[in-house]
Amino acid sequence: MTKPLAFLAALFSIAIVCPRPADAHVLDEYLQATRLAIARDRVALEIDLTAGAAVATEVFARIDGNGDRQVSAHEIETYGKRVLQNLILEVDGRPYPLRLTRAECPSWPEIRDGDGTIRLEAVGDVVVDAGHHRIHYANAHEPAIGVYLVNALVPSTRAIAITAQRRDVRQRGLDLDIDVAAPSSAAWWSLVSGVGFAALILYRRRERYPTR
Repeated sequence: MTKPLAFLAALFSIAIVCPRPADAHVLDEYLQATRLAIARDRVALEIDLTAGAAVATEVFARIDGNGDRQVSAHEIETYGKRVLQNLILEVDGRPYPLRLTRAECPSWPEIRDGDGTIRLEAVGDVVVDAGHHRIHYANAHEPAIGVYLVNALVPSTRAIAITAQRRDVRQRGLDLDIDVAAPSSAAWWSLVSGVGFAALILYRRRERYPTR
């Protein structure tokens, strides 16, 4: 192998072995990741917002109202509520307002370097009865620079089952089909299980201590 070819082969090997630095386009994007948690009486949202270094100043200026590069509790709460105005939550076609329950913002140096993540939590006071329901979520916050991720968490109760999920190409929107069991069914099976367990204990006691 000639020297030029050997040199090119060595460079190619290094490019394969060494990890590639973060893609440059990430620097000019505003990553918005949402997780949905579904319960009988609410839909809770956890939202992580991370601005790339190239758009960090633009994003931070929307939060830092007085320009002192310090974020007060009032400023991040105001920004959090503004974000929620760009979100849509619907259950069976009916829109539900979102209520901000938590808003945290890292320091300016962390955001400036693209390392800081703004964390928001919100709740939609939704009551889902037994049966089949469709939940729709959409994020329209900062579409010019935004990139999106959206996922549904596994429900904490077996009474709620997610039967289907559909996302759009950009993951700005998520549609969920859920089935909710009747509370009476769960209570009935608990009662049956309890009675059966008690009967089993009584039977074993009679076997161990037969009446004379």
